[in-house]
Amino acid sequence: MNRTLVLAAGGAALLVLTAGCGQQTDDRVDTSGETAGASIESQVAAATPYVTLDCTSLQGMPVDEPPASGTTVGSATAIFQPNGAPALTIATGAQPATELGIADITEGEGAEAQTGDTITVNYCGVGYGGQTVFDSSWTRGEPATFPLSGLIQGWQEGIPGMKVGGQRLLEIPGSLAYGETGTQGIGPDETLAFVIQLESIG
Repeated sequence: MNRTLVLAAGGAALLVLTAGCGQQTDDRVDTSGETAGASIESQVAAATPYVTLDCTSLQGMPVDEPPASGTTVGSATAIFQPNGAPALTIATGAQPATELGIADITEGEGAEAQTGDTITVNYCGVGYGGQTVFDSSWTRGEPATFPLSGLIQGWQEGIPGMKVGGQRLLEIPGSLAYGETGTQGIGPDETLAFVIQLESIG
């Protein structure tokens, strides 16, 4: 099923990822019955060096270190859990990223995504400022399909080269996401981390 990529927060439609740092429109809705952006109590998070965020339940857990078997880029570490969904571990003291970080979790063996393709992906996004999952297709139980050219610059630069079946971790600086103005649920110049699983192209 084709689905417009929607970032949902607090049960309300948030926005559609669109090109560059400009304004983007979004008609995605949270159909999971969950409230996106579940956060750790601030005093607990402040007392621990990391927080692990589950991309299915959207819940967070303070931890002392990222998983040893995870894939790390910048201040984000990702693993895939036995249920097939990822979890992201973020350093609670993470500094804003200054450049796009890309790390393959699994390379994949299918066709390779190119600039301008229409892609179908499962994805999970975390904001560094709030230490929360702001959107996850795994909560809805189905992937999203959209043209790569309509997404934020960090996706436009970070997805090409992925192969179908591959899983990738992106750390995206605010300048390649929602810029100085931010958007609902995402602060100005906020660094974002995404786990993306490429399901198909075209």
